[in-house]
Amino acid sequence: MTDAAARPRTPLAPRTIALIAALVVLIGAIASMTPDPIGVFWDDGVYLLTAKALVAGEGYRYTYLPGAPPAIHYPPGFPLLLAAVLRFTPDFPANVAVLKLLNPVFLALGAYGAARLGVRALSLQPLPAALAVAICALIAPVLVLTNVLLSESLFFALLTGALIAAERAVAEGGARRAFAAGALSAALALVRTVGGVLVPAAVIAILWSGRGTRRERGRDAAVLLAVALVLLAPWQAWVWMAARGFPDVLRGSYGPYLEWVVNGFRSEPTLAPRVVVKNAADLWRAFGIVFAPRLPHLVQAGAALAVLVALGAGLAALARRAPVLMLFLLAYGAIVLLWPYNPERFVWAVWPLAGLVLAVGARDAGGWLAPRWPAAPRAVTLAVVLLFAGHAAYAVRGLAAGWAGAPQRAMTARLWPMVQWTVTHAGPGDIVASDGHVIIALYTGRTTIPVSALTPAEHVREKPIAQFADEMWALDRQYHPTLLVLSPGTAETEAVPLFARRAGAPQLLAMPRLMGGGSAFALSRGRE
Repeated sequence: MTDAAARPRTPLAPRTIALIAALVVLIGAIASMTPDPIGVFWDDGVYLLTAKALVAGEGYRYTYLPGAPPAIHYPPGFPLLLAAVLRFTPDFPANVAVLKLLNPVFLALGAYGAARLGVRALSLQPLPAALAVAICALIAPVLVLTNVLLSESLFFALLTGALIAAERAVAEGGARRAFAAGALSAALALVRTVGGVLVPAAVIAILWSGRGTRRERGRDAAVLLAVALVLLAPWQAWVWMAARGFPDVLRGSYGPYLEWVVNGFRSEPTLAPRVVVKNAADLWRAFGIVFAPRLPHLVQAGAALAVLVALGAGLAALARRAPVLMLFLLAYGAIVLLWPYNPERFVWAVWPLAGLVLAVGARDAGGWLAPRWPAAPRAVTLAVVLLFAGHAAYAVRGLAAGWAGAPQRAMTARLWPMVQWTVTHAGPGDIVASDGHVIIALYTGRTTIPVSALTPAEHVREKPIAQFADEMWALDRQYHPTLLVLSPGTAETEAVPLFARRAGAPQLLAMPRLMGGGSAFALSRGRE
């Protein structure tokens, strides 16, 4: 036996294992990409349109809407990043492939940060932490968000870095660490507003910790809070001032988040509990599917229950190991349940962190039960391994079948014919009203408006067709569009006859239909 053969192998360093996991996630995310256009999910098109406005020197505005109102709905972090990229690759749509590569990179960076967080803050072994993160990052719902030019991937990457900084500020203390945690927390909130809950989570965790004296903890908490507030204040002040003159007919889709949800709950007191029930039911079904794919519903329900129990055990374990992460996830989860929008989009945005919580829950729950049930550690470990095995099977099947690209392909098939129709039939002076107004504006440069407004109540029940007609009429009164272009089979299409019968509505002149069955009308106001 040679000396080389006799020498024990050196295990891989934790950073190396995390880096390998990140590379695997990067490869999977890139493999799931599709050539579909940007703008099919509304938000992705708005991010790019506002970035283009910034590059053109027009300010942070919705320049594709009449009057170019200020962009108060979306925090500026992601558009600013896109604007920086557009400086180097300005030729749109030739640069779509470059732009769509950003999110796989951010997801990989987030996976690396999450794996490092698992080792440093949660005391997980490097390999289990990396596997848990990679499996959760590669399921189709997570990759759907990566495949589209949405802000979730950047949010996740920043979140892992901010959590590491905040946990370090709690464990080690010091004004410099608190300053860094406050700055990263503010940056997170400037990408997605919901990230702002990290600030109070970190402040409470610092004050709650037993490290140092009460005065030192108070100083660190004050530094973190002050830094975050100073960095967030300009954006919040600008939103507050700009919102006062914002067009009422656009507030539902483009106005401030908090105003939208508060007004919705205030106008209908029973709405909040109905939203919670619906969101909880939606997540229950989703957990069963992604952990027990293609198995009977009873097995999926059991898997969902096991996931919730393991997550609960994990959160309890985080109380002493990673209090910032625990408080953040509790606050984030409360918002997810209360927010009248698809809860899965919020959950999948941070889902790799759930892999860490499940791993910690399995480890610590087994230890808690061992005194009364000696076989508990093995039983709990086996249960969580089975859950991850089902999750991994779902991830592999999704990658092989291209599930991550399916929603984008379906939306492209529905919306792209409207872009093609507008290129052929709309002139430079037309204002196009459409249910695909964002993608039309992005690819044609035309001024566009929506034909309806998003309301909190429609999350729990279908919006009446008459309400669609009312919204269409209000938008028409405000902006006087010249063309109405609609995709097939939508509620807006069904509302057209009601809209046309409204007093003061324009005359609708049928124009050539769209490929795939959509409809288009010229709006004549000669009878006004």
